Amino acid sequence: MMPTPSCDILVVDDNYEQANILKLLIEQYGFNARFTTDSTTAMEKIEAFKPRLVILDLMMPEVDGLRLCKAIKENPDMADIKIIIYSGKLYDSDKRKALALGADLFLTKPTRSYVLLDAIKNLLLPVTNEIH
Repeated sequence: MMPTPSCDILVVDDNYEQANILKLLIEQYGFNARFTTDSTTAMEKIEAFKPRLVILDLMMPEVDGLRLCKAIKENPDMADIKIIIYSGKLYDSDKRKALALGADLFLTKPTRSYVLLDAIKNLLLPVTNEIH
């Protein structure tokens, strides 16, 4: 049996077009990305792909982004995975809940692509403190 290739970033969004656009955008900047539109199998995909970052839509049928965030952070094998909640909801209460459950960042849809990419880089790329 062939091992499943890993990826840097997994996008979980029930909207196919949104998920695919995010994947393509992320790949343009050199990251290996995958996506799933099925929140019920997202945890299996995370186990299989071992992403360093998961981008979660907040409002999805079956399993919402907050429940997935909580499940990821409570699993010792996944707890170090970075999480961005990417939502169309603007409520501070959702943002506070997401951050309390362990999300690293809460971004509101739509956002400019450079904002999302800067957030990804800040979470995944090591900071160098070189002085020139």
